[in-house]
Amino acid sequence: MGPGQTMESLLSSMHGSNHPKTVPRRSVPKVNKCTQVNMDLEEKKPSADLSLSRKSEHCPGSTSPSQKDISSSSQEQSVMPALLPQLPPPPPLPPGCKVPLPPVSTPGINAPSLPSPQPCSNPGCSHPPCGCGEQPQARKTPTLRMKVLHWQKLPCDVVRQSHSIWAVMPSSSKELVEPDYASLELLFSVPSRIPTEKTGPKIKKTKEITFIGPKKSLLLSIFLKQFKCSNEEIAAMIQKGDRSKLDAEILRQLLKLLPEDQEINSLKSCKKEKSQLANADQFYLHLLEVPSYQLRIECMLICEETKILLECLWPKAQAIRTACETILTSHRLPVFCQLILKVGNFLNYGRHTGDAGGFKISALLKLTETKANQNNITLLHHILEEVEKNHRDLLQLPRDLDFVSKAVGIHIDAMQAEAGANLKKLLEIEKRLFLSTDDLKIQHGKSVQGSLNASKDLQKEFATIEKKKEELADYLCEDRKNLSLEDVFSTMKTFREIFLKTLQGYVTLVAEVNEGKFMRLQTAAENKYVGKCKIWGLLVFCGV
Repeated sequence: MGPGQTMESLLSSMHGSNHPKTVPRRSVPKVNKCTQVNMDLEEKKPSADLSLSRKSEHCPGSTSPSQKDISSSSQEQSVMPALLPQLPPPPPLPPGCKVPLPPVSTPGINAPSLPSPQPCSNPGCSHPPCGCGEQPQARKTPTLRMKVLHWQKLPCDVVRQSHSIWAVMPSSSKELVEPDYASLELLFSVPSRIPTEKTGPKIKKTKEITFIGPKKSLLLSIFLKQFKCSNEEIAAMIQKGDRSKLDAEILRQLLKLLPEDQEINSLKSCKKEKSQLANADQFYLHLLEVPSYQLRIECMLICEETKILLECLWPKAQAIRTACETILTSHRLPVFCQLILKVGNFLNYGRHTGDAGGFKISALLKLTETKANQNNITLLHHILEEVEKNHRDLLQLPRDLDFVSKAVGIHIDAMQAEAGANLKKLLEIEKRLFLSTDDLKIQHGKSVQGSLNASKDLQKEFATIEKKKEELADYLCEDRKNLSLEDVFSTMKTFREIFLKTLQGYVTLVAEVNEGKFMRLQTAAENKYVGKCKIWGLLVFCGV
């Protein structure tokens, strides 16, 4: 066996251990058998070639046939550089890698073709990897935009497994049902939006420029929408002092949304067009053109607040003053109190509460707590009987206390505090207005001065009420500092209600007597209750 045959047997044994089947290759015209063997080694086993060639270089005197053949082939490569150009050695394997690098193709020599796919053992198999199935059919695609079916997609390598439900039935089977794609497209397509009106091509709106924070910009935009007019008109109303659309609440909101110093500086230094700015920024620019805009808004606000405050406080102040004057000027109330004083001293004779020179006004509420020996009869019933006999004019006492009842629930201290705070604001605005420009003085000076005069008149009314309070404290024998007008008015209102309720009780009592339902114990008592029938006419006389 020659050296070439020895190398071929060595290669066949190596290939047989690693590959199940030898890949056909093309041969090069034989220059030398050793050259052909060397090229085969470069194609199939470059690592073996390198190892063998290195051994041949280091051991030139070896008697092994394979080494001799390799050394001869290396000599042929050095002799014929045109046929086999020198190639750089392959890079070394990475550490820990046991798989050899792919073979390096040699220029001028065709690389071996890939192995053909193995035929499937199943004659009826139609798997795509097998290569023996039918050609795939064209997939149906919708012509419209369809609705989405939300599912979890499986990869192809999973569904093609032999035991998968998707691989049991071949795609060419006649048992498979083909869906009606036309009806699917008709039923499950996304409806197209029909435009309500013909519009031109959409122009991409440029992003607006703003120097205001997002929260404040939103609040200011909401504030401006309520006017339903342009920013120029709002600024003009502020400059003219027109309060037709600017009430107190709107002016308070506007004061909270005024631009700050940083925003003013940013807007003044902006060189962009006004149309490129946001609506809130454009309003600020128009507002900055109004001289002393903050003082103008504050003047409008204080005048509007003063107007509302005076409309609310003046009727209350007049009610308190009228109630005080009613108690002080009523001639029936002291007569009625003298009658109660006589009855009380008679009942309290011999006790420490007897022989009294007067009583607190709150004692008027105790008249119904003293009960008589007979049912439904109180001390107030007996007093009204005496009044009906001798002083019928006293039955009109509830009419005198009518104005007092309307003043109940009004707190004079809270009114004075609120009016005083508003007056202080007016005086401050008056000072600032005095230091402002002439046009601002002419525009708001008259309205501020009118509000100031009206507030001062209200303060005079409070001073009058304070004097009436002192007179009333002396009249009722109360302490000036501790007297509460609210308590006095509440006591008078409750007494008036008790007075009227007792008169109405007399009407019921007389009706029971006339119907015979009342028990007549004595003749004197009978005459007493029959005499009370006159109370009906008294109720009509009192307007009950």
